[in-house]
Amino acid sequence: MGRPGAIVNISGTTPVDDPEYRYKMTLVFGKQEGRGNGSKTVIPNIVDVGSSLHRDPSEVNKFFGCELGAQTTYNAETHRAIVNGHHTDKVLQDLVHKYIETFVLCTNCRLPETEYKIKSGCIYQKCAACGAKEMVDMSHKLCTYILAQDKKAKADAKKKGKKDKKKDKKKDDSDEENKDKKKEKKDKKSKDKKKEKKSKDKKKEKKDKDEADDASADGAEPATENLDDANAMALAVEATKKFLEENTDATPSAIAEKITNEQMASGLKSQDKIHIFIRAAFTPDFFKHKQVETHAETIGKITQGKNVMERNLISACESLCADKPKCFAVLIKQLFDEDVLEEDAILEWAGEGRTDYTPDSVNEDQRCNMRAEAEPVVNWLMEDDSDSDSD
Repeated sequence: MGRPGAIVNISGTTPVDDPEYRYKMTLVFGKQEGRGNGSKTVIPNIVDVGSSLHRDPSEVNKFFGCELGAQTTYNAETHRAIVNGHHTDKVLQDLVHKYIETFVLCTNCRLPETEYKIKSGCIYQKCAACGAKEMVDMSHKLCTYILAQDKKAKADAKKKGKKDKKKDKKKDDSDEENKDKKKEKKDKKSKDKKKEKKSKDKKKEKKDKDEADDASADGAEPATENLDDANAMALAVEATKKFLEENTDATPSAIAEKITNEQMASGLKSQDKIHIFIRAAFTPDFFKHKQVETHAETIGKITQGKNVMERNLISACESLCADKPKCFAVLIKQLFDEDVLEEDAILEWAGEGRTDYTPDSVNEDQRCNMRAEAEPVVNWLMEDDSDSDSD
């Protein structure tokens, strides 16, 4: 065996003696520390070894632990790799060759040009040299570690993607702030005009009622009706449906602006915007028409990542799926996958009973049925949180 840290050919259990072989690596070496139960072997050049093999150094270090039956630790910030117990350089290098044989070399062309492809819980090696794709030995203990690292990386990427998306939304909001202020002034004027019109209508209604009372002896019947929130909501939903039908190419921003105008003109609360849109754009068979994928961006512009708006989004979903509880579970999962419904809002909803968010139109049996159908989604989110914390 050569000097520790020397450059040698990358090889598995069968040596490669070709001096022109272009795949090289550094020989691993260890530094023994401590005594007795505190004995350990520190591997100073674990990063160089991993880089030579195009593998994560923590994975190589974990392989040592699997083969030696020893506990290992790796600090990604300091790159300090430790294997419990005292181990010679020859033992470590022999294990590196075994690792290369099992997890690096292509089984077809025998070149170290592979990378992992993970699908359905199985690890494959895709060779960039010959194109072969073969499954690794899934019975090896290291596979559990590789799968766990892959899951953690995907979870981190997903969280980063959500954070980046929220930053983009904030930037878009900032760019459109002046436009929104102008729009709000315009909407306020529209709302004031509507209030004035309502006031006139009420005076007219009173006058008509007085006239109707005077004419009651002749069999005349008064015909007046107050415009309550339910009627205002129905009118806003109908207007939004008509807008969507007549403007099929409308952008998410244009749709969100239309809904805001309808909400303000109807004198409804700000959180009613998401109820207007869900009632206008969604049907109980939303999954057949891919309505979540189609309208995800619009929903994001309406809720703007605010928790209170996302809780109202869940409330709107309850109203939509009250008689189809299984559809409710599918709907909130799709909204989560499209990054318009955060797991915090879902878990808050799941951990509470009936609240002010629960629609009056949804009775207790319907609410309980939807909660029961959503249990797998809730458990999955809680397990994902637990896995991320433990990693």
